[in-house]
Amino acid sequence: MTLSPSSDPLKFAYWVPNVSGGLVVSTIEQRTNHTPDYNIETAQIAEQVGFDYALTQVRYLASYGADAQHESVSFSLGLLSKTEKLKVIAAVHPGQWPPTILAKLGATAQELHDNRLCLNVVSGWFKDEYTKLGLPWLDHEERYRRAEEFIDVLRGLWAEDDFTYRGDFYRTRDVTFRPAPKFAPEIFQGGNSTSARAMASRVSDWYFMNGGSIEKTAEQIQDVGAQAATNGRDIKLASTASPWYATPKKKPLPWSKRSSPKLTSRRSTTSAPR
Repeated sequence: MTLSPSSDPLKFAYWVPNVSGGLVVSTIEQRTNHTPDYNIETAQIAEQVGFDYALTQVRYLASYGADAQHESVSFSLGLLSKTEKLKVIAAVHPGQWPPTILAKLGATAQELHDNRLCLNVVSGWFKDEYTKLGLPWLDHEERYRRAEEFIDVLRGLWAEDDFTYRGDFYRTRDVTFRPAPKFAPEIFQGGNSTSARAMASRVSDWYFMNGGSIEKTAEQIQDVGAQAATNGRDIKLASTASPWYATPKKKPLPWSKRSSPKLTSRRSTTSAPR
């Protein structure tokens, strides 16, 4: 099983600090600011220096030291309105958004912002957030089944007339949205589990990897790429890039565990086993 070379250029993204502290796991004093003004300036600078994407994180309750949070979708739309080329990836949780409403919002946003909205569908791990908000909490496998149906509904509503869907978590009947987006928002998705990889190979445009050794990353690329090829699909891969700081005669220390994700736009088509 080998990776096919790609002519697609490397693409870069940064984490949008729309929460206090930027969700950085570090004891180093942070200089990020979660205010709209700071984020607009950051997005405009990122666009000027060549960044392709910005990833707006989703958090409703405090975690990782983030005691203040801005909602991801509305914040992303605000950044899109203040930039011209930058694509903004809004993280969303199934179970917190109805896919029907998000599909309509996404179609409108594509018209308003030159097809630059993307979505990162996050299956969710923060149980406290669901239970405190009065939302059902599902086990790991069920969360991924729901997330896949969520994406199915989004894509169906963007692409089909009289769309009818009968799933275990979502249902629609004869729905036609106008206007339909000329270009559907790109769908991102992460997770390291077997279920996450399989889901990405079936329905996602991009697969987020959490990083790791070269060997671990290569194994993920080959696995997800092979599954996508078996499903007759192409998939792109993204991985975090973590800068390290070292002082003389001292062991290198990570600046943070939450650095800008580096997006490899290479379509990771692998040769499926024969």
